[in-house]
Amino acid sequence: GGQKTICPLLFDYSCSFCWGGGDVQWTYQTCTEFGFYQTCEDATCPFSGMLTLQDDTQLCPLLFGISQHSLPARVAFTNAYYGGAKAHTHRVLYINGGIDPWQELSVVSDKTLAEDGEAGTIFIEDTAHCADMMSRRVTDRCSLKKARKIEKHVAGWLKTAAQEKMEKRGG
Repeated sequence: GGQKTICPLLFDYSCSFCWGGGDVQWTYQTCTEFGFYQTCEDATCPFSGMLTLQDDTQLCPLLFGISQHSLPARVAFTNAYYGGAKAHTHRVLYINGGIDPWQELSVVSDKTLAEDGEAGTIFIEDTAHCADMMSRRVTDRCSLKKARKIEKHVAGWLKTAAQEKMEKRGG
């Protein structure tokens, strides 16, 4: 349709140098739920100020027929539904880096989570997005090494889930 004519590279899944995998979905989710646009309109911003919020939000009607004016209500609904910064989640780790632009979309303090120990945050002071997912290296910063307790959390949750399942069967 019209969207594919307007931005053909966005919908060309065979193009290895174009948009990465999942960009259409991410853009749609940004237009319908998150409203998180990476802009640099502040005079102190070290990056290009050429990409503005207006530029980003123009993609929504262009690609998906979603009105720019509906974006604030969509984001408010998502935050209300999921709890925003006070998410009530079960067995979820929120992992953020100190120089990670995505931390604005995440839970960064354990104080905002339920006190059942079934969710938590890991904040890695001096790392960027997804640093904790990279292979371990001898050059890793101390904060990153200390933060690599993810496996321990998940293993504990899996053990608890298995015990709960056994109790349901036997009890």
